[in-house]
Amino acid sequence: MTELIFYTFKVSVCMILLYGLYILALSRETNFRFNRIYLLSSLIISLIIPVLNIAVFSNNSATGFTAVLQTVQVQSVNSLITGNNMSFANYIFCIYITGLFILTIQFIMKLVSLLLIRKESKIERSNGFYIAFCKKSVSPFSFFHTIYIDEKIIDDTHLDKIMMHETIHVRQLHSFDIVFTEIICLLTWFNPVSWMIKSALKETHEYLADSGVSEQTTVSAEYFLLLFRNAIGVQPGLANNFNKSLTLKRINMMKKPRSGRLSMLKVLPVLPILALLFFVFSCTNSTDDSKSKNNSAPQAEEKTIVKAEKMPEFPGGQDAMTKFIIENVNYPEAAKKAGIQGKVLVTFNVAKSGKIENIRITQKVNDNLDKEALRVVSIMPDWVPGEAKGTPVDVEITLPIVFKLA
Repeated sequence: MTELIFYTFKVSVCMILLYGLYILALSRETNFRFNRIYLLSSLIISLIIPVLNIAVFSNNSATGFTAVLQTVQVQSVNSLITGNNMSFANYIFCIYITGLFILTIQFIMKLVSLLLIRKESKIERSNGFYIAFCKKSVSPFSFFHTIYIDEKIIDDTHLDKIMMHETIHVRQLHSFDIVFTEIICLLTWFNPVSWMIKSALKETHEYLADSGVSEQTTVSAEYFLLLFRNAIGVQPGLANNFNKSLTLKRINMMKKPRSGRLSMLKVLPVLPILALLFFVFSCTNSTDDSKSKNNSAPQAEEKTIVKAEKMPEFPGGQDAMTKFIIENVNYPEAAKKAGIQGKVLVTFNVAKSGKIENIRITQKVNDNLDKEALRVVSIMPDWVPGEAKGTPVDVEITLPIVFKLA
C-alpha cells in the first residue's frame, strides 16, 4: 500500500517536470508529430523511472551480489489502534481506490455510450476502415477504425474535407493514444498534470489532422468555416472529435508558419531533467553511511567472491534465520503511527571467519525501518562461512526484510 502511494507520487513528479518543459518549449511549435511523440514518451518515462532500481557502487564497495536470500516478512503484531483501526496510509489508500473506482465506472460508461451510438448506426466499409452513419445528431468523430458521421450531412458539399480529417485520425492511430492516456489518468487521477497531458495530446491530434487536410486542399477559408459550423453535437469522451472548444486554437495554429527542425532542439533541457529523475528515483547506493558492526577490522585488501561453491549459512539454516529475525525485530513505533511499511534490502559480507561485516542498506524505505533492519542483522551470531575450492572466503549476501503492518 505504502509502496503504491510512493510510486504514484514519483510518477506525478516526473510528469510535472516533463510536461512543464513541453509547455515552455514545445506547445507553441508546429512540429506536431514530434510533440505527439514527446507527450506519449513523457507518460511512459514517468511510469518507468520510479520502478527502476540501479545499484551504484562506490570504490570501496563489494564486487557485487553473490546471493539474495529468501524474503523475511516481519509483521507488526501491536499495530497502532485508533478509533476505527485505520492508519493515515489506509485513509489515503481508501481515497485513492474510491477515486479510481468512480473514474473506472465513467470510463466504462463512455465505452457503452460509444457502443450504443454504433449499434444505432448504419455501418459501411470504405478504404480499409468503417463509416458509421448515425441517426443521433453527432459532431463527426472517429474511434479506432470507425468514422462516425451524422447521416443528415451525407449530402454535405464539405463531407470530403470532414472525411479527410477523420481519416487522418484513423490512419495515425490516435485512438490508441487516447485509450492509453485515459488509463494513465485513471491510475493517477489525483495528479492534474496527467489530465493536462491528455488534453494536450488530444489537441495535438487535431493539429495533426488539420495539418493533413491543409496539405490536401488550398481552400483554407472554407475549411475554417467548416470548423466553426461543426462545433456542436454529441461527442463521446473517448473519440477523436472533429472539433470542439479547440476551434479558435486550431485555426490560429493552422495560420502559423511551420516550425523548422532546429526548433526541436528546444527539448534538449529534457536530458538533464531525465538524468536528475533517474538519479533521484532509480539509483541506489550500494554503500550506506551506517557503520558495520566490525569496522575496527576492515578488510579493504580482501575481495568479495562473486560466486562461492558453498554459500554461507546462518546457524541452523534459513528457517532458523527467519525465526531469529522475527523474534528480534521491534517494529518502530514511529513507523506504526505513520502507517509505513515496505521492503528493506540489507547487504552484508560474511567473512572467512563467519563474522558479519560491512552491513549496509541497499534499498531504503524509512529511516526507522532501515535502522531496525541494520540493528537486527548486526546482532546475528556468526555464520558458517562460504567456501571456494575448499577454502573459506568472503561472500556478500543480500537479505530482504519486509516490514508489514498487521
